[in-house]
Amino acid sequence: MNRVILYYKYIKIDNPKAFLKSQKKLCLRLNLKGRIIISWEGLNGTLSGLKNNIEIYKNILLEDTRFEDIVFKESDIKGDIFPKLSIKIRDEIVTLKEKIDIVSENSLKGKYISPEDFHDIVLNKDGDTIILDARNNYESLIGRFKGALTPDIDNFRDLPGYIENLKEYRDKKIVMYCTGGVRCEKASALLIKRGFRNVYQLKEGILNYAKYYPEDFEGKCYVFDKRISVPLDKNNVKIISKCKHCNIISDIYINCANKQCNMQFISCKNCIEKFHHTCSLDCKSFITIHSFKNLNK
Repeated sequence: MNRVILYYKYIKIDNPKAFLKSQKKLCLRLNLKGRIIISWEGLNGTLSGLKNNIEIYKNILLEDTRFEDIVFKESDIKGDIFPKLSIKIRDEIVTLKEKIDIVSENSLKGKYISPEDFHDIVLNKDGDTIILDARNNYESLIGRFKGALTPDIDNFRDLPGYIENLKEYRDKKIVMYCTGGVRCEKASALLIKRGFRNVYQLKEGILNYAKYYPEDFEGKCYVFDKRISVPLDKNNVKIISKCKHCNIISDIYINCANKQCNMQFISCKNCIEKFHHTCSLDCKSFITIHSFKNLNK
C-alpha cells in the first residue's frame, strides 16, 4: 500500500536552488513521485510512495526548523498516482497575477477557522456570511460545499479579476476554502488588500476537514493527479455534475481526444463512446478526418 501527502509552508527560503537539490536527492533515494514547487516564499508539494518511505521523508522535512510545524494531509492509495517526480523553482508556490508578500506581511492573511466552526457555518449559514470557494471552476463543478459561491475562473491567477464581482459582500463575513489550504492563504490576503474587513480561511482545507465532517461536502474533491477526483464521504457519494453532451448525472472527467483542443470535461460512458472521447461534434469530426487520412497514407 502506498501513501500520498499534500503539504505547504509559506516561509522565506534564501537559497531555493540548494533546497531543490537536497529535495531531489532525498526523493530519488526514497523513490517518491509527485510535484514539488520551491520559491523564495516557501514550499508546496504533493508526493506519493511506499508508506515507510513517505514517513522517512516527513521526518527529515520536520527536522528542518523552517518546516517543523508543517502539516501533512495524507491518505492511503493503491499503486502510483504520478508518472514521475517533478521539482521546480518558481516565483510563487501558487501563482497569482497580483503580487502579495504574505511571508513578510503576515497580517494580510485571513483568520484561520477550525473544521468545527466551519461545520457550524455550513449548517447554519445566514445572509451575513459568504462561503467562498477559492478553487477553479472545473474543481467546484464536480464537488463543493452546499451554498458556496463558486468563482467562474479557469486558473487561480484569474481570481484578482473575479474579486471585482464581490464588492457587494465587502462588509460581510467571508469564509474561504480550497483543497489543502495553500491557495486560501493568498486568496484571503488578496481580499484583505482589496478592503474586505472580515475574512476567514478554513485551516488546512477540504482534505483536513473531511476527516471530521465528510458528509458536508457535496460530490467529489478534485485532485491534481491521475485519480482526478476522490470521494470524501465514502458511505454516501453524491454526484452533482452532469455530462457535457447529454446532461445526465456523471462525474467522469476526461480530456478531449483532439490534442489541439485537449479540453477537460465531464462525460457519461455512453457519450464517451458516441463522441469518440471528444468534447464536441467539431472535435469528433477532426479526429475522424485525421484518422481516415492516416489510414490512407
